Amino acid sequence: YQRRVRADVFDSVQCYTYACVSRRYSKPFNPLLAETFELVREDKGYACIAEQVCHHPPVTCLHAEHDRWAFWQEYKMDSKFRPTYFKVVPTGSVHVKIRHTGEHFSWIKPTTTIHNIILGQLWNDQEGTITITNHSTGQKACLYFQPYKITKHFTKIKGEVFDLDGNVVIQIKGDWTSHFKYKHVDSETWNDVWTLETDILEEKKQYWGFSPFSLQLNEQEEGIAPTDSRFRPDQRELEHGKVDEAAEEKLRLEELQRTRRKCNKNANPQKRGKQKKVAQKISLQISGIFR
Repeated sequence: YQRRVRADVFDSVQCYTYACVSRRYSKPFNPLLAETFELVREDKGYACIAEQVCHHPPVTCLHAEHDRWAFWQEYKMDSKFRPTYFKVVPTGSVHVKIRHTGEHFSWIKPTTTIHNIILGQLWNDQEGTITITNHSTGQKACLYFQPYKITKHFTKIKGEVFDLDGNVVIQIKGDWTSHFKYKHVDSETWNDVWTLETDILEEKKQYWGFSPFSLQLNEQEEGIAPTDSRFRPDQRELEHGKVDEAAEEKLRLEELQRTRRKCNKNANPQKRGKQKKVAQKISLQISGIFR
């Protein structure tokens, strides 16, 4: 029973990630190839590191560890661009391993659609089914997202946890922007898994959709790699309100990356030594404190 509840909890974790960004629609910075981000929270007992391992197509890998669990994922996606919307279809998988039981869970995120990308107020919805698989026992849980084109209550979610025989043993309901509950099929009592705090929502309105936790992620720290995104000059300039300077730095960094990619793609075996030196120089300019 506890294993089934754990699958239910991982469903809620996935919903919580969407609740945190449900009101933040600004386009994020595109990571440069080999750009990293490292976070060590000794007060919380976990650490994680992420790296952009491919630029075309974009692929980001992340690994996090705690005494009780390990988490890793490769974030890659397909996309569809239309005049009225932009659709992101994740293809990379997410994994969690519980240390004291050895259980290994995995799932793939649902499709996200951002509407009114040219004209009107931006908003987004999720669609598809998340299937969480317990690779240790074979049990599965499903969480169903319905898009706006099917129902106006598109933030509502339903789900089920199945036993090995395919029978439903736990039911799930909630809203991916605010709360999540579950109950056993033989019970009438719904149990809360998480509820988004109202003060977080109020603070997000004042800080461009960022939560207090998100606002801390760009703070400078000692001992991080020179490839860490907190060293990006364009990101730092924008944080200081220097929009024009940020745009210039962003263009400079992206041009360096294009040059390096072109140099590597057109490598000639007869001129490999010379081209390798050029590529190394450009690589240092990108990954060495972004200079």
